Amino acid sequence: MLSSIVLLLTTNAYCQPATPASAVSPFAAPTVDDYLMACRSDQGGCIDEVGSAMMEKFDYSGDICLPSADYAKAVPGWLTAHPETHAMPTNDGIYLAVKSLYKCG
Repeated sequence: MLSSIVLLLTTNAYCQPATPASAVSPFAAPTVDDYLMACRSDQGGCIDEVGSAMMEKFDYSGDICLPSADYAKAVPGWLTAHPETHAMPTNDGIYLAVKSLYKCG
């Protein structure tokens, strides 16, 4: 009887589906690739992280001219189209995207 209970308990443990790894938040993504994966499930957080990255990286040199308050929406698409950025730290990649998208002049 005891061996049947042990067998039942071990069988149930092996039959359970694997617990999916929790997704990284856009705010905690270490690389652009991680950020883009997080954006799939948290688009609002993805857009908010662009603002956070700008607050950290912006240098007030006058080389970025934001067209509107919705400037962040284009950043994930630009990063997706530029796979060379995917290994970069997230904030560096976001800043590069914003500088590339919204050059003054």
